[in-house]
Amino acid sequence: MNGDGEQRSLRSRRAVTRLASAAILAVAGAQLAVAATISVQTERDGDSVEVRASAMLKADPAMAWRVLTDYDRYPEFIPDLRVSRVLARHGGKVTVEQSGSASLWVFKIPLDVTFEIDELPPNTVRSHAIAGNLRALVSSYELTPGPLGVRLDYAGRIAPGFEAFAQIEQITVEQSIARQFQSLADEIERRSAAISREETAQEH
Repeated sequence: MNGDGEQRSLRSRRAVTRLASAAILAVAGAQLAVAATISVQTERDGDSVEVRASAMLKADPAMAWRVLTDYDRYPEFIPDLRVSRVLARHGGKVTVEQSGSASLWVFKIPLDVTFEIDELPPNTVRSHAIAGNLRALVSSYELTPGPLGVRLDYAGRIAPGFEAFAQIEQITVEQSIARQFQSLADEIERRSAAISREETAQEH
Protein backbone atom coordinates (compact mmCIF):
# COMPACT_ATOMS: atom_id res chain seq x y z
CA MET A 1 0.00 0.00 0.00
CA ASN A 2 1.40 3.40 -0.95
CA GLY A 3 1.73 6.32 1.44
CA ASP A 4 -1.53 8.00 0.38
CA GLY A 5 -3.44 4.74 0.79
CA GLU A 6 -2.00 4.18 4.24
CA GLN A 7 -2.97 7.71 5.30
CA ARG A 8 -6.55 7.25 4.02
CA SER A 9 -6.80 3.90 5.83
CA LEU A 10 -5.50 5.45 9.06
CA ARG A 11 -7.98 8.35 8.82
CA SER A 12 -10.79 5.87 8.16
CA ARG A 13 -9.89 3.76 11.21
CA ARG A 14 -9.71 6.87 13.37
CA ALA A 15 -13.12 8.01 12.14
CA VAL A 16 -14.63 4.60 12.94
CA THR A 17 -13.04 4.71 16.40
CA ARG A 18 -14.48 8.18 17.06
CA LEU A 19 -17.93 7.07 15.93
CA ALA A 20 -17.75 3.97 18.13
CA SER A 21 -16.64 6.05 21.11
CA ALA A 22 -19.46 8.53 20.51
CA ALA A 23 -21.96 5.69 20.32
CA ILE A 24 -20.71 4.21 23.60
CA LEU A 25 -20.94 7.59 25.32
CA ALA A 26 -24.43 8.15 23.95
CA VAL A 27 -25.62 4.78 25.27
CA ALA A 28 -24.02 5.42 28.64
CA GLY A 29 -25.62 8.85 28.79
CA ALA A 30 -29.01 7.40 27.96
CA GLN A 31 -28.66 4.78 30.67
CA LEU A 32 -27.75 7.43 33.23
CA ALA A 33 -30.61 9.63 32.11
CA VAL A 34 -33.24 6.99 32.87
CA ALA A 35 -32.14 6.55 36.48
CA ALA A 36 -34.49 8.29 38.90
CA THR A 37 -32.90 10.71 41.38
CA ILE A 38 -33.48 9.50 44.93
CA SER A 39 -32.56 10.64 48.41
CA VAL A 40 -32.05 8.28 51.35
CA GLN A 41 -31.48 9.15 55.00
CA THR A 42 -30.87 6.81 57.93
CA GLU A 43 -30.64 7.39 61.67
CA ARG A 44 -29.81 5.03 64.49
CA ASP A 45 -32.44 4.83 67.24
CA GLY A 46 -31.57 2.32 69.95
CA ASP A 47 -31.48 -1.14 68.41
CA SER A 48 -33.33 0.04 65.28
CA VAL A 49 -32.50 2.03 62.16
CA GLU A 50 -34.91 4.68 60.92
CA VAL A 51 -34.95 5.05 57.13
CA ARG A 52 -36.52 7.67 54.89
CA ALA A 53 -36.28 7.72 51.11
CA SER A 54 -37.97 9.82 48.45
CA ALA A 55 -37.99 10.43 44.71
CA MET A 56 -39.92 12.60 42.28
CA LEU A 57 -40.81 10.36 39.35
CA LYS A 58 -41.85 11.06 35.79
CA ALA A 59 -44.67 8.59 36.01
CA ASP A 60 -48.40 8.15 36.01
CA PRO A 61 -49.76 7.65 39.57
CA ALA A 62 -51.86 4.65 38.48
CA MET A 63 -48.79 2.97 36.97
CA ALA A 64 -46.76 3.75 40.10
CA TRP A 65 -49.42 1.99 42.18
CA ARG A 66 -49.43 -1.05 39.88
CA VAL A 67 -45.64 -1.45 40.11
CA LEU A 68 -45.60 -0.85 43.86
CA THR A 69 -48.17 -3.59 44.48
CA ASP A 70 -46.86 -6.04 41.85
CA TYR A 71 -45.14 -8.14 44.54
CA ASP A 72 -44.77 -11.32 42.49
CA ARG A 73 -42.63 -9.48 39.90
CA TYR A 74 -40.31 -7.79 42.40
CA PRO A 75 -37.44 -10.26 41.78
CA GLU A 76 -37.38 -9.12 38.13
CA PHE A 77 -36.13 -5.66 39.08
CA ILE A 78 -35.19 -5.59 42.79
CA PRO A 79 -31.51 -6.55 43.29
CA ASP A 80 -30.64 -9.36 45.71
CA LEU A 81 -34.28 -10.48 45.92
CA ARG A 82 -34.71 -14.11 44.83
CA VAL A 83 -38.30 -14.81 45.86
CA SER A 84 -41.37 -12.63 46.34
CA ARG A 85 -44.77 -14.27 46.30
CA VAL A 86 -48.24 -13.54 47.55
CA LEU A 87 -49.32 -16.17 50.07
CA ALA A 88 -52.79 -14.79 50.77
CA ARG A 89 -55.00 -11.86 49.89
CA HIS A 90 -58.14 -10.74 51.69
CA GLY A 91 -59.37 -7.44 50.30
CA GLY A 92 -56.67 -4.88 50.93
CA LYS A 93 -54.72 -7.12 53.31
CA VAL A 94 -51.95 -9.14 51.65
CA THR A 95 -49.43 -11.63 53.02
CA VAL A 96 -46.17 -11.70 51.06
CA GLU A 97 -43.14 -13.93 51.54
CA GLN A 98 -39.72 -12.69 50.39
CA SER A 99 -36.24 -14.23 50.37
CA GLY A 100 -33.01 -12.57 49.37
CA SER A 101 -29.98 -10.94 50.88
CA ALA A 102 -28.60 -7.64 52.09
CA SER A 103 -25.34 -6.59 50.46
CA LEU A 104 -22.39 -5.00 52.21
CA TRP A 105 -19.24 -4.79 50.14
CA VAL A 106 -18.34 -8.45 49.43
CA PHE A 107 -20.74 -9.82 52.06
CA LYS A 108 -24.19 -11.24 51.40
CA ILE A 109 -26.42 -11.49 54.48
CA PRO A 110 -29.40 -13.86 53.97
CA LEU A 111 -32.83 -12.36 54.58
CA ASP A 112 -36.14 -14.21 54.82
CA VAL A 113 -39.18 -12.14 55.72
CA THR A 114 -42.94 -12.60 55.62
CA PHE A 115 -44.90 -9.35 55.50
CA GLU A 116 -48.47 -8.46 56.32
CA ILE A 117 -49.34 -5.61 53.99
CA ASP A 118 -52.24 -3.16 54.11
CA GLU A 119 -53.05 -1.60 50.75
CA LEU A 120 -54.91 1.72 50.87
CA PRO A 121 -55.34 2.58 47.18
CA PRO A 122 -54.44 4.63 45.35
CA ASN A 123 -51.69 6.12 47.53
CA THR A 124 -50.57 4.12 50.57
CA VAL A 125 -48.97 0.75 51.28
CA ARG A 126 -48.14 -0.17 54.89
CA SER A 127 -46.41 -3.33 56.01
CA HIS A 128 -44.85 -5.08 58.96
CA ALA A 129 -42.87 -8.28 59.32
CA ILE A 130 -44.74 -11.18 60.92
CA ALA A 131 -42.04 -13.85 60.43
CA GLY A 132 -38.43 -14.16 59.35
CA ASN A 133 -34.92 -13.40 60.53
CA LEU A 134 -35.32 -9.65 61.16
CA ARG A 135 -36.07 -8.62 64.73
CA ALA A 136 -38.59 -6.06 63.45
CA LEU A 137 -39.58 -4.20 60.31
CA VAL A 138 -42.35 -1.64 59.90
CA SER A 139 -42.58 0.39 56.72
CA SER A 140 -44.82 2.45 54.47
CA TYR A 141 -44.88 3.83 50.93
CA GLU A 142 -46.78 6.96 49.94
CA LEU A 143 -47.58 8.17 46.43
CA THR A 144 -48.32 11.88 46.01
CA PRO A 145 -49.42 13.04 42.53
CA GLY A 146 -47.96 16.31 41.27
CA PRO A 147 -47.88 18.41 38.09
CA LEU A 148 -44.69 16.69 36.86
CA GLY A 149 -45.50 13.12 37.87
CA VAL A 150 -45.69 11.43 41.23
CA ARG A 151 -43.62 11.61 44.41
CA LEU A 152 -42.68 8.30 46.03
CA ASP A 153 -41.86 8.35 49.75
CA TYR A 154 -40.66 5.50 51.93
CA ALA A 155 -40.43 5.39 55.71
CA GLY A 156 -39.21 2.38 57.63
CA ARG A 157 -38.08 1.26 61.05
CA ILE A 158 -35.84 -1.78 60.91
CA ALA A 159 -34.19 -3.83 63.65
CA PRO A 160 -31.88 -6.00 61.52
CA GLY A 161 -30.38 -8.33 64.12
CA PHE A 162 -27.21 -8.90 62.08
CA GLU A 163 -25.24 -10.00 65.15
CA ALA A 164 -22.00 -10.50 63.25
CA PHE A 165 -22.29 -6.98 61.81
CA ALA A 166 -23.59 -5.10 64.85
CA GLN A 167 -21.25 -2.14 64.34
CA ILE A 168 -22.22 -1.59 60.72
CA GLU A 169 -25.94 -2.39 60.70
CA GLN A 170 -26.85 1.18 59.74
CA ILE A 171 -24.56 1.12 56.71
CA THR A 172 -25.95 -2.26 55.66
CA VAL A 173 -29.54 -1.07 55.94
CA GLU A 174 -28.85 2.21 54.13
CA GLN A 175 -27.09 0.51 51.22
CA SER A 176 -29.76 -2.18 50.85
CA ILE A 177 -32.72 0.21 51.05
CA ALA A 178 -31.03 2.62 48.62
CA ARG A 179 -30.49 -0.15 46.05
CA GLN A 180 -34.03 -1.46 46.37
CA PHE A 181 -35.67 1.98 46.38
CA GLN A 182 -33.63 3.05 43.35
CA SER A 183 -34.66 -0.07 41.45
CA LEU A 184 -38.33 0.39 42.36
CA ALA A 185 -38.27 4.05 41.28
CA ASP A 186 -36.53 3.16 38.01
CA GLU A 187 -39.05 0.41 37.25
CA ILE A 188 -41.97 2.79 37.81
CA GLU A 189 -40.44 5.31 35.40
CA ARG A 190 -39.52 2.59 32.89
CA ARG A 191 -43.04 1.14 32.72
CA SER A 192 -44.60 4.59 32.55
CA ALA A 193 -42.29 5.56 29.67
CA ALA A 194 -43.14 2.32 27.84
CA ILE A 195 -46.87 3.04 28.10
CA SER A 196 -46.32 6.61 26.87
CA ARG A 197 -44.40 5.35 23.83
CA GLU A 198 -47.16 2.85 23.02
CA GLU A 199 -49.84 5.54 23.25
CA THR A 200 -47.81 7.90 21.05
CA ALA A 201 -47.29 5.15 18.45
CA GLN A 202 -51.02 4.41 18.38
CA GLU A 203 -51.83 8.09 17.82
CA HIS A 204 -49.60 8.10 14.75
